[in-house]
Amino acid sequence: MSGGIDSSVMAALLHQAGYEVVGVSMQLFDKSGGPEAAAGKCCTLDDFQDARRVASQIGFPHYVMNYEARFKATVITPFIESYLNGETPSPCILCNKYLKFNSLIETAEELGSRFVATGHYAKIWLEDGAYHLLKADDPAKDQSYFLFSHTQETLARTLFPLESITKAQVRGLARLLKLPVAEKPESQEICFVSQGRYDKFIDAVGSAPWGGAGSIRHVHGAILGQHEGYWRFTIGQRKGLGIAHSSPLYVTGIDPLTHTVWVGEDEHLYRSRLEAREATWCQGKPPASFQCLAKLRSRSQEVPAWVEPLKDGQVQVVFESPQRAITPGQAVVFYRGLEILGGAWVHQSS
Repeated sequence: MSGGIDSSVMAALLHQAGYEVVGVSMQLFDKSGGPEAAAGKCCTLDDFQDARRVASQIGFPHYVMNYEARFKATVITPFIESYLNGETPSPCILCNKYLKFNSLIETAEELGSRFVATGHYAKIWLEDGAYHLLKADDPAKDQSYFLFSHTQETLARTLFPLESITKAQVRGLARLLKLPVAEKPESQEICFVSQGRYDKFIDAVGSAPWGGAGSIRHVHGAILGQHEGYWRFTIGQRKGLGIAHSSPLYVTGIDPLTHTVWVGEDEHLYRSRLEAREATWCQGKPPASFQCLAKLRSRSQEVPAWVEPLKDGQVQVVFESPQRAITPGQAVVFYRGLEILGGAWVHQSS
């Protein structure tokens, strides 16, 4: 229970359905001070108090459990390393995989609970002995992109009570139940990064020992300017380049070895294929080469693609038409209709 409206209504629905609910809030980072204590817009002490009030009102126990060490090892450290490798990470996916499901399932076993339930908007369907991860009924809130790392083992232990209702209905239920979070706004930012300034976070806790300043270079070779840290840039970025040019320029590549930030016109952002690593498959093993719809960002449209699984969890993805600003460090997720087949982490594109 994050203390937000989704997890609160989720818990209320399960309680009404007759489940024996135990509320768990996850303390993921130190909020007492220092660079890693940057309070975002969820998982704060106030949020935990909100979760406790909801649990008390509905009538089930609530605990705050410390997962700081695991969160640092599986989310914060990879977040920093990804930026220093010239990538743009997606920490929410890692948090879902390592904390909200794997770690919580371990906690559920310790508490004697059969399931872990969250306020995510997604669906789980059991058919012919296999669990399938599907999109939520509300396309505006569907979060299946962030959940591709689910396995048969975790799907079997997970409940998504909000799978078939809209955000407006969730808020309506919160008001009907007079929950203290009924009017609470949604959290949007990365929980451990203050005010969305991930660059300040990297500067404070993860800057490379040799520094990160370097050149901004056009794809045709000309040096157009200098920068103070290549981790401050992401593929497709236009604002904040600090250079003047006769036409709009966008970041097209980042080389952490030479600290070079490459820029070019919009036409230079398009790629037809990518390679990705650490693929996971909801059915447990990679299918043979297949056609599907692929999604490169949580809010982007799915596009036709051909996927070829390779050795050691690698995949090659070829798109029916070139895609704009394919970004290393982000996830590519594979869909067939409403079903999520799996996904992987973008490594490079061409």
